[in-house]
Amino acid sequence: MSLRDLSVLYLLAGLACAVAVYRASPEGRRRAALAAALCVPLWPIWAPVALTARRAEPGGAPGTADAAARVQGALREGVSACAGTSFEALLSREAAARIEAEVARAAARHAELDALLRQGGFDEAAAAARVAEIERGGAGSGRALATAHLHLENIRRLRAMRDRDARALEELADLVQALRTQLVLARFAGSSVEGVGGIVSEVWARVEGLGAAIDAHGGASSGEPIET
Repeated sequence: MSLRDLSVLYLLAGLACAVAVYRASPEGRRRAALAAALCVPLWPIWAPVALTARRAEPGGAPGTADAAARVQGALREGVSACAGTSFEALLSREAAARIEAEVARAAARHAELDALLRQGGFDEAAAAARVAEIERGGAGSGRALATAHLHLENIRRLRAMRDRDARALEELADLVQALRTQLVLARFAGSSVEGVGGIVSEVWARVEGLGAAIDAHGGASSGEPIET
């Protein structure tokens, strides 16, 4: 292979990485375009850094909007890879739409919980301080202490729900992206349907888990009291 051929291959690889980085970037269009442009000459170094970057929400929680977008993009590419092949029954457009709907529900609940927990009445530190204050008050504060403990526990449970939703969406996004690459590989390498079926089953298990969690705790983020 000549130097010219190697240069063409290097350039094509750089362009492919640039497209991937632009599409995966959580930044605005201008910054995404800059990151993509850097990939063309520097893709062996820059592409792994850019593609593994994760946007985080305030407080360190994973960005659920980003996770939902990653799921949507990977699903659409997976559906396209399946079209007209024996894998089409494993990931139809209807199935992808159902997954997207469950992910949207989970992302919406996470956003609602996150907004709720940013309000003053749901400050965990303030609630814990109130418990400590009542405990220092001594005798005659039993009922007030029980109420303060209940308030603190409810806040902690709401925070746990929010963080669990964020983790579940991030994990599902990673899994759906793996499914996408598995389907693309199967299409071009001629892998068996059985080789793809396992990861599809895992995706559905995660999706059903998301839906069950939302249905089981649907009232927690809509003002209904949490039973203890």
